[in-house]
Amino acid sequence: MRELTVVEFGVLLSLFAVLLVAFSADFHLSRRTVRRHRRAAVAFAVVSLVGESATALAMVLTWIALWSEVAWEALADQWVLVPGTIAVGCALILTAEKVVRRAISIFDDDPADDPDAE
Repeated sequence: MRELTVVEFGVLLSLFAVLLVAFSADFHLSRRTVRRHRRAAVAFAVVSLVGESATALAMVLTWIALWSEVAWEALADQWVLVPGTIAVGCALILTAEKVVRRAISIFDDDPADDPDAE
């Protein structure tokens, strides 16, 4: 496995910052959806929490490695790439869930069953 350069760590830092903003701003469920689909709501809330935590961890490790010579030598790339991969996976799962939920609401004939309605 090749070593990451400073530029690649900078790009990773940007990616993690964008992911962190996306996790904090995007995931929400209506009360009606939570009542109807409790298990799915809990599962996606856990995925969101794991994704946010992994993103924050990867971002902190990347920041430390980028600005500390000692940390640059001591930190293996896997310490950043493993939580980063988990974060990207969680973001993909939540994105797929949102696309499916929107598609269902578009093709649903009954507006009272809209998952985004309060």
